[in-house]
Amino acid sequence: MLGDILLTIVSFCTFISYFPQIIKLIKTKKSDDLSIQSWILWVTSSLTYTLYAIFVSEDFMLIFETCLELFFCLLILILAILYRKNSTIKGGKYGDDKGI
Repeated sequence: MLGDILLTIVSFCTFISYFPQIIKLIKTKKSDDLSIQSWILWVTSSLTYTLYAIFVSEDFMLIFETCLELFFCLLILILAILYRKNSTIKGGKYGDDKGI
């Protein structure tokens, strides 16, 4: 019972913790200040934890929480890569008119 309550709190915190970064990425369409390497590690960690939850645990909430975390980590990584490429294409690292 206590484990379910704690996992619910973790799931909720995980769910809302990624929103500020996602919203900022979507609004600014810039990701130069994000570390792509760090988000790759977060995705790898989340994927590993999700696989653990699926194959070792039968707890639905743990599987749900880890899948949710993996989804948001992937979303941030994809947006960061897309916006990084867009800023490079539009004119260099900082979006100036000089190009690369």
